[in-house]
Amino acid sequence: MGLYNASKVEDERITNIKNKIYAEIYILVSVICIISFVVKYLIYGVGIGVVATELIILMLSGSYYLYRSTKLGIYSAEVEMHDSRSKWPQKKKNLYSGLALGIGIALFFGINSAVQYAEGVSQSISYFFVTAGVSLMIYVPFFLIILVVGHDVIKKSSDQAINKILDDDESGEDDEKY
Repeated sequence: MGLYNASKVEDERITNIKNKIYAEIYILVSVICIISFVVKYLIYGVGIGVVATELIILMLSGSYYLYRSTKLGIYSAEVEMHDSRSKWPQKKKNLYSGLALGIGIALFFGINSAVQYAEGVSQSISYFFVTAGVSLMIYVPFFLIILVVGHDVIKKSSDQAINKILDDDESGEDDEKY
């Protein structure tokens, strides 16, 4: 019927300014959550119950942005723009980031285990290598799967969304949700 789908003519400049304001609000809310997280951590100490609200807000807002940018095909465009401007492609950065995070966490756990729980130099060395080795086997593949494989899956989904949008445009359908 089209009673509620009346297309409004909007000024593109106003729409872009509104989008910039929304992006600033998103950044502001994220910064406030991070500050609240740090302050609660310093005041109340370690405890997931104390900072659960901030973690939920940060995770859900990031997940929602990723979902929407994938479904609208923006993720692929962002990756292509990044790859054209940067010396290193996004996939290579994700690979090295996953390796660095996995190795960093493994070294942290190995050093922590050697310092906190070992008695003597030889036990410290063995605790370090055992803990760091096991942590490497766990965290490096985990971060590589999350960052590299996740990037590929999301980019493929975003490419499919772009192709669907382009196919709909070519067929003459006028869909305002994109």
